[in-house]
Amino acid sequence: MSSAGFTRPGLNCKHEDCRKNFSLFQARPDVGKVEELPDPFPAKCPHCEREATYTKADIGTLMSLGSG
Repeated sequence: MSSAGFTRPGLNCKHEDCRKNFSLFQARPDVGKVEELPDPFPAKCPHCEREATYTKADIGTLMSLGSG
């Protein structure tokens, strides 16, 4: 099954030398819904493997493009 066109909640790493986008639920597999998160909440970037504190306002939308 293709993932093209799917959207999911995402964050942008706060560390200056990374700044990559990542899936909220990849960083927080213990959470099933955005509403379950405290505000603010910690999340670990899967790219640089460092944790930062984010607010619910920091959550954006990641969109999968292409044929998956």
